[in-house]
Amino acid sequence: MERTSILYALVLTAGVGTICMRHVDDRIARLEQTPRVTPQELRILGAAVESLRDRVDGTLELLETLSLNDAQQAELAKQLRQLETELQHTALSIGEQRTRLASYELEQRAVPERLASLVGSQLQCRVEELRAEIDERYTNIRDIAKATSDQVQEVEQNLLRDEDRMWRELVGPVVQLAGEETVGSGVLLESRPIDDKRWRTCILTAWHVVRDIIAEGDPRTTPIPVTIYRPERQTRFESAFVLAHDPSIDAALLVLDCDQKVECGAKLAPAEVITHSRIFDRIYAVGCPLGNDPIPTFGEIADTHHRVEDQRYWMISAPTYIGNSGGGIFDAESHELLGIFSKIYTHGSLRPTVVPHMGLVVPLTEFYRWLENTDQLSLLEPAPAVQARTASSGR
Repeated sequence: MERTSILYALVLTAGVGTICMRHVDDRIARLEQTPRVTPQELRILGAAVESLRDRVDGTLELLETLSLNDAQQAELAKQLRQLETELQHTALSIGEQRTRLASYELEQRAVPERLASLVGSQLQCRVEELRAEIDERYTNIRDIAKATSDQVQEVEQNLLRDEDRMWRELVGPVVQLAGEETVGSGVLLESRPIDDKRWRTCILTAWHVVRDIIAEGDPRTTPIPVTIYRPERQTRFESAFVLAHDPSIDAALLVLDCDQKVECGAKLAPAEVITHSRIFDRIYAVGCPLGNDPIPTFGEIADTHHRVEDQRYWMISAPTYIGNSGGGIFDAESHELLGIFSKIYTHGSLRPTVVPHMGLVVPLTEFYRWLENTDQLSLLEPAPAVQARTASSGR
């Protein structure tokens, strides 16, 4: 049985193999009958196929482009219609502008004539205005020139008069106080009437000047020589006596031993003016240095709080020397008396060096306080006030 199965299987296998072989033989026979193609021909065919593919792709793209161009042509046609419409409007506008331009050209031809007429009229008016303005300015300048000339003459005359006034108010009030071995200065105050015929004249000075002159004498009874100066170098000799003195501030008040009125007397600055004096305020220092006639020197206040042995002084830059002591320090503008020169600044002890531009001054406020305490402040009142008060009390 097994052998029969095996034989049957072998027969089937052989039959199948015979059928397959026949099929293969048929295919080989057909292949041998098919025309043979070389590799080169295959390459040519491949190239031809690729070319056909490119043409197909190009044709498809052209078709797409043509379909797009149709839409673009429609849009272009629409834009052309719009442009045509705008061109028509523009042509109409150009026509209107040409009409206006023609009208403007006609107006422009007429403008120069009207403008010439208008400008000529306005120019004529302006010329007349300028002519009137020039005439007015010329008249004003002529008047100003005349007034200036008059003022210059007046100033020149005033300058001459100022020199006289400066002598009367700065130099004339300063006197010389002289002893046998010493010399100093003093300042005359305005003479005050005692009665209808008699006058009292006081002098402010430095106490050390009086002390050195009277030496061991009694201050109230020892006469002090006084030289009063007049214009054109004339002099008047008198004597004076001490009314009061205060060594602590180097101050003395004298009275002339005569009842005649003196020509020049110093104007005293009010206390508030002296209190507000500052450095750089311009001053004149007037005294009799070395026994000379009164000499004015110009300078400034250099310090208002200089202290020597607890005493306050002003320091001034106006040149001063021995003999200026007791002289006056005057305001350069108002010519009012501001203080009394006290001493010259010195340097060194064995051989002191005098510093002429560092003089020390007792401000007049110190005299006011001192005389107020001695009930003699009224002696410093201006003459007109005293005279008015005397006349009032006489009634």
